[in-house]
Amino acid sequence: MGAERRADPRADVNLEVRYRSTHDFMLAYAKNISGGGICIRTAKPLPLNSEVQLRFSLPGFPTPFEVKGLVVWTNPFGGQTAFPTGMGIKFLEMSPDDKKVIDDFVRAELAKSRPTPASVEAAGPEA
Repeated sequence: MGAERRADPRADVNLEVRYRSTHDFMLAYAKNISGGGICIRTAKPLPLNSEVQLRFSLPGFPTPFEVKGLVVWTNPFGGQTAFPTGMGIKFLEMSPDDKKVIDDFVRAELAKSRPTPASVEAAGPEA
């Protein structure tokens, strides 16, 4: 396996995402998100280098995000590769405030999934 090349940490999510290319308007679910992009689960990914307009909401944030993105990888085949079924979209145009909100959301989600020293102690030694 190669080294991780992502500049931004990502969090696993199950978010409804509406996206529009030049011709179609679609609905799917995101698998993960970072301040730099989003992974959308779909059996019919858009072609590489397609520009898309995304609309999604994060839990706890009432205002939806509307972001322009670019399809940077696709995988319609699922378990046959290291990539999940779907497509990766890099955010192209996003306000610094929106990026900060997403970065803060990702950090909070990652903190929830990491055990704290107290919870590790409480679990006791492994059998």
